Amino acid sequence: MFQATLRRLAQSAEGTAKRSALTISNNPYRTRKVWPPNFKELSPQQQLRFEKKYKRRVYLAHHSERWDKGVRIVRFVMVSAALIYALFFAEFEWWGQRYKPSEEIVQKAAHLFGIMDPEKRYERRKDAAPLNPKKEETESK
Repeated sequence: MFQATLRRLAQSAEGTAKRSALTISNNPYRTRKVWPPNFKELSPQQQLRFEKKYKRRVYLAHHSERWDKGVRIVRFVMVSAALIYALFFAEFEWWGQRYKPSEEIVQKAAHLFGIMDPEKRYERRKDAAPLNPKKEETESK
């Protein structure tokens, strides 16, 4: 039962190292085609086919849907932020006329349209529970 295991343990380490190392000369798996092909020997149609195949393989190897979605979201946020800044906060010259947003727009945008307004900062919602509920005092007699 353990004959194969004992025989393998008894073999020298040199013999196994020579057998296991694969090189180009002793590789049993030969390629069918030479890669990359010699483009001087190919017709223009064959060159175009190889270029398309290479581009497709590179795209598939490096394609990541999560990365693409993240890049799209970051790009959208950056463009939106730049537009909001340009329209609500920036002062610049546009076709020879000076553009300055009104103070009301700047104040509304700065206070997040009333949510962080200094006058309303400490207001509570009507449906919120009271901060310090008063305990009902029981009269002891």
